[in-house]
Amino acid sequence: MNNSTSVPSPRWWLAPLVFTIGLIIALAIVWQASEIAREVLAKAVMMIVGALSTPFILETTVALFGLCIVIAINQWRLNKEGDGWVYLAQTEPDAASVAAGAETPAKRLDPVVMTTPLDQSTDLHARLAMIEGYLDLGLTQEAQDHLQQLSADERQDPRVSAIQSRLG
Repeated sequence: MNNSTSVPSPRWWLAPLVFTIGLIIALAIVWQASEIAREVLAKAVMMIVGALSTPFILETTVALFGLCIVIAINQWRLNKEGDGWVYLAQTEPDAASVAAGAETPAKRLDPVVMTTPLDQSTDLHARLAMIEGYLDLGLTQEAQDHLQQLSADERQDPRVSAIQSRLG
């Protein structure tokens, strides 16, 4: 037994279409060829339409036909755009991070509440990175505005003097 999955042909609809067209052509030929066949076909169509138009069957038929249309449109969209699956990042730290003391948050979308203020050097590093970003984008006025917001102690940092030399 072959375990591989078969991929349907992109022209799967061709065989049912040819069969339906052939059936309609055969019915049209019989309709034109015989008076008795015409009467039988007319009676058959009237009975089918009459049966399908009864209250319960009509609603059921319309609902099933609508469901088939929705499924067909969805299948066409899936074939065109893909299945839409996404892969989420894992919140489990790797072995090296665990050895360094990293912990996996219990609920990664929960807000983080800090019990102690940030280390000033980390905060300074982040603000200097933002100023360098302004410089890289050519926004010298914004970079100067943020440099002026630094305290006197922070301006003594060698990274600040390097940024000021870039400003000219």
